[in-house]
Amino acid sequence: MPDISGERGPVRPEIALSWKRSRLSGVDPSAAIAVDTADQDSESRLLRAATPVLDEVSQQIAGTGFCVLLADRECRVVASVYSNSSVQRTIEELGVVNGSRFGEEHAGTNALGTPLEMGRSIVIHGDEHFLDSLKGLSCYGQPILHPVTRRVEGILDMTGVVSQANPLFAPFLARAAADIEKRLLEGSKASEQRLVDAFQRVSHQRHVAVAAIGDDILLSNRTALDLLEAADHASLRSLVVDLRPDQSRLVTVELASGALARVQADRISGADGGAVFLVEPLARERRPIRRTQERAPSPGERVRRDLLRARGSSAAVAISGEAGSGRTCAAADVAGNIDVRWLDATSAAIEGREQWISNLVQATRRRTGVVVIEQVQLLPDSVVPLVAELIDSSVDGLRILLTSGPVPELPPTTSALMSRCAFRIGIAPLRDRRSEVPDLAQAMLDGIQPDLRLTASAVEALSAADWPGNLAELRVVLTRAAEERSSNRIDVADLPEEYRTTAKVSRLAGREKAERQAIIGALKDCGGNKVHASAQLGISRSTLYTRMRALDITT
Repeated sequence: MPDISGERGPVRPEIALSWKRSRLSGVDPSAAIAVDTADQDSESRLLRAATPVLDEVSQQIAGTGFCVLLADRECRVVASVYSNSSVQRTIEELGVVNGSRFGEEHAGTNALGTPLEMGRSIVIHGDEHFLDSLKGLSCYGQPILHPVTRRVEGILDMTGVVSQANPLFAPFLARAAADIEKRLLEGSKASEQRLVDAFQRVSHQRHVAVAAIGDDILLSNRTALDLLEAADHASLRSLVVDLRPDQSRLVTVELASGALARVQADRISGADGGAVFLVEPLARERRPIRRTQERAPSPGERVRRDLLRARGSSAAVAISGEAGSGRTCAAADVAGNIDVRWLDATSAAIEGREQWISNLVQATRRRTGVVVIEQVQLLPDSVVPLVAELIDSSVDGLRILLTSGPVPELPPTTSALMSRCAFRIGIAPLRDRRSEVPDLAQAMLDGIQPDLRLTASAVEALSAADWPGNLAELRVVLTRAAEERSSNRIDVADLPEEYRTTAKVSRLAGREKAERQAIIGALKDCGGNKVHASAQLGISRSTLYTRMRALDITT
């Protein structure tokens, strides 16, 4: 690896910093260029805006010996034009093809990854490239910014051999990028219009709810306004996440109101992910006979069914689940509000074993009503036989209810105690009940402040969260959002920062979710300073930017 700090004369500071980032990312100068063609969207707004401009550029660069490459915001090459076939062969032999990854963490200093890192145009000449295979090239890189959001949408690069470099190519490339940016602005308006047009073509149907949902637009006909709630909008959006433009899906869903409906979801080509939904309510008594196995009840439905059965009995009940999942509420639901005595095994460690046993004896002295013992996994082993005897010898009029942590985590003595109960009800954690989050959140919010409502984007974010603290955590989040809201509608911006997740985030694997939380935590610790956060995480700043984009972190 040449020393860029001395022998060849002064080195520009931006090049020196880029080489430093490349080394910290572990890039091998002799490595081949990585290629990734997965999930490339041929209908992306960047390509739609750039294609006419690239067609003009291909004519303008004829005979120059140069080529022009277009990369997306992940620094993958998505389009290219060449002055002739000889230039194309030369460039492709270097490994530069559609899907080639030119982020600095993959290819070091280059005229695609470095402008993305710096946020401005730059020339990379000859030996200034980090990869050995690129050192014979002279390249001009120009970021493409969205005119409204100022977010980098892509990078335009003009590349040729060093001997043919021309300083006039830099302003030429800047003009081409400006043309793409102008078309991006026009395309944003056009994509919204395509969605509006698609909606208007079908919105006249009186007995069908029609909704069009895009990133920043929501249209509904009168039937949809009456039928659909905010929670339904989030559910509908999830139906088209994996559809390609012009693809459709026909499914039967249960709406937030509990009604069944047949939904036709059509993703609209050229609408930047927007889709039109036709929702037709189904009468439950007239449902067609299913040819497949009947839908299994959701975790919440199973719990409600089991609690209903337990309420109609006088036998002992064991309720298990994670902390904050609703065990106490479930026990209260079964016990009712007549003559209920509550004990908590946690207090045995504070008051002492003898005092806790005395409280138990006092609570069970009257052989009527219900005695609820919470957190039984914390009972001293010497006390467990006493509780077991109460369960085994209980008579009509006295009922024992137990709550505990998840069954797989219980010690053997507690598992044996729980198994003595006639009814054993396991409450699933909230992360396994995502479909219930919209209703649970709104019901909880009604209890906090009745006049507040959740927007569709807020419901989607709440449904995507992991909720390790379950219902208790959800209540804390909603209480905080209610205090910090700016209107009577709680939007995603009103939620605490770590809960502004998306459906994309909810589909991340466990390792990726852990990585996302680590990055968010580091950014929070460093007050949003990405240089300090990357140092804390032990990665380069370019790698941090790349992982933030891949993991949908907008902090």
